[in-house]
Amino acid sequence: MNKNFQRLHYFNLALAFFIILWGAWVRLSGSGAGCGDHWPLCNGKVIPIAPSLKTLIEYVHRLTSGIFGVTIFASVIWSKKISEKTHPARKAAWASLFFTVTEALIGAVLVKKGLVVDNDSALRAWVIGFHLVNTFILLSCLMAQIYFRPDLRFTKKTFTKKEGIIWTTTAIIFLLVGATGAISALGNTLFPETSLIQGVLKDFDQTSHFLIRLRIFHPILAIFLFGFLQWIASAKNDLKYKLLSYSSWVAVIFGGVNWLLLAPKWGAITHLFIADFLWCSFVLVILDLKNQKS
Repeated sequence: MNKNFQRLHYFNLALAFFIILWGAWVRLSGSGAGCGDHWPLCNGKVIPIAPSLKTLIEYVHRLTSGIFGVTIFASVIWSKKISEKTHPARKAAWASLFFTVTEALIGAVLVKKGLVVDNDSALRAWVIGFHLVNTFILLSCLMAQIYFRPDLRFTKKTFTKKEGIIWTTTAIIFLLVGATGAISALGNTLFPETSLIQGVLKDFDQTSHFLIRLRIFHPILAIFLFGFLQWIASAKNDLKYKLLSYSSWVAVIFGGVNWLLLAPKWGAITHLFIADFLWCSFVLVILDLKNQKS
């Protein structure tokens, strides 16, 4: 196997994590309109002249996203050269490219529709939730590229009906937790709290903004997900399962701490990193369950 090919996959995964976390900083710093309503250009230019700090923050996000698109396309071309036509490495590469494009298009919608900075519309909430789901799917494709090494052969394992239901249900709950988490983070950004008790009361106040009232769904679904993941992780005494178990413990504990601290900016970014890491651990277990290496 070409080691540089595998290194490219790890680079793409690391770059994706950076872009995701930097994207969160774009929202938290109110820099979403840093390039105006232009896309993919920044204020109508390839390289902004005398940019403000917010323009620089948004431009870094766009620049690194552009680099990511190039490296993902390179992985598709490379996979065609060193893997067989039916090998899952090729499918994973094409899937990564597809969801990279959809990720970019969602970003374009946010900018062109003005769903940035202080926009608190229902449309922004829907797009933000869908954005997170697409991000999770993209991460799963990147994990698949790492997993499906071209020098190995893979045969599919069959799930029992019960296993299929369990894993499908867990994946759906996971995506819902991610989507509601993105919406909750948006609510915390637009309507920051100064008191934990007042914040809880607002969550149940029918006169509160809908973004505030939606915050309660994220921790409820997260607790359900934690239970599912702990149940799944207890099935095997394997490193991947232990990683999934430990990651879920870290996620739920830090989620509670972040809530108690009223979701500071550093806490929001750390929480997002932990959630993405947990998702990747979950995907790795699924890939190992569904495939037999040879």
